[in-house]
Formats: sequence, C-alpha cells, structure tokens
Amino acid sequence: MKSLYKILTLFVAGTVLLAGCGTKQETEKTATTPNANTASTQDNSSTDNSNKDSSVSTNNNNSTDHHNIGTDSPNTDNASQTEAKPPTKKKLSYTKDGKTYEETGKLETSENQSFSLYVLGNWKLEAEEPNSDVLLKDRSFVRIRLVQPDDNETDYAKMVEDQAKAVTSNAVQQETNNLQGMLHQAVWYKAYTNDTAVNVLWIKGNVPMIVNIQTPRNQEVLEPIFAMLETIQKLDTSQTN
Repeated sequence: MKSLYKILTLFVAGTVLLAGCGTKQETEKTATTPNANTASTQDNSSTDNSNKDSSVSTNNNNSTDHHNIGTDSPNTDNASQTEAKPPTKKKLSYTKDGKTYEETGKLETSENQSFSLYVLGNWKLEAEEPNSDVLLKDRSFVRIRLVQPDDNETDYAKMVEDQAKAVTSNAVQQETNNLQGMLHQAVWYKAYTNDTAVNVLWIKGNVPMIVNIQTPRNQEVLEPIFAMLETIQKLDTSQTN
C-alpha cells in the first residue's frame, strides 16, 4: 500500500513539473513575439518615411521644372521681338555711270499708307494725300502711291501712260524686261519738258505702287531714288494698333 502511495506521489509530481515547463515555454514564446511585431512596425515606419521623402523630392523636382518653364518663355518672346525689329539705319548701294556708291539710309515710317523705307541724305518723307506720300529734296520730288495687286477694275498701265502724256504727248515707254529687282517688267514712261524730267512707273513687285518722279532735267539722277524705293515694306497694321 505504501508502495502505491509512493508511485502516485511521483506521478503527481512529474505531472506538475511537465505542466510548469510547458507554461515556461509558452511564456518565453509570448515574450519574444512583441519583439517581432516591434521590428515589423519599425520596418513599416521606415518604409513610410522613405515614401514620404521620395514624394517630397518628387514634388520639389516638379516645382523646379515648372519654375524653369516659366522663366524660359519670356526670354524666347523677347528674342523673337528683337529679331523682328529692323535696324534704324542701313547702308544702301547703287550704281551710276558704272561706279558703285554707298550711302546710309535712315528708317522712316509712313502712317499715311502704313509702310516703311530707308531715306537717304537730305531727302525727307512727308504725307501728301490720304493715299500718297512724297520724298522731297531741293527741286526734286517722288510721289509714292501704294496700289492693290488684286484690283482688276483699275488699268494701272493706262493710268501711268496718261500721267506721262499729260506732261507731253511725246512720252516714251521704257523697256524693263531686262531690268533687275523691282523694275523688272514695270510699266515705265519717261517725258521731258524744257526744264523738267518726269518718270512715271507702275511697279509690280512685292509692294505694288505707282511712282511719279519729277527732277530738274539737268539733275535727273534716278539710281539713289530707286535704291530707296527698293526698301519699301508694308507694315502689319494689326501689330501697330
């Protein structure tokens, strides 16, 4: 009987010891689990911070890109405006009696007919009528009247002929097929009085015009006049307004 009690006592003691060991192992496992969770939380926090840093960097780069675009555009516009503006003075050359001359022309603008040209020496540009301007120098003048190239109702060739023959019926048409520049294929009549030379032209170039040139007969020097007329350019009225 005593032996049975001893056996039962040993069995109970063993059971208690085994239960204690199991509880200790579970306690150790429970103690180590928070560390793993903490490490995971730290990793996630690090990842979030990294993403935030990346987002801030991207936003800063985008802000810089927009700033650069904003500062480049005005410079481009200013460069275009500078390139489009013609110089206030320009060297004009012409040939007279086989010799080449060069003079400086000053940029002038006709508000009367909305065109610009370079004016030489002592010549002056003045408005004469609503549809014409004149270049003046001493006893010489050049009347300039711009015409519409698509005006099919007006016979400009007949107009030029009539103006020349109003000076004298002996007005002579000049050959222009072999001439260069704006005079090529122009309609040109020349007339003389006792002391005056009159040249009337219908110029058909980029800027069509009727030109009436009157000079003293002994001072009929047309080459510098043609050099000035070659520089006529129509103005863009949409920009000037």
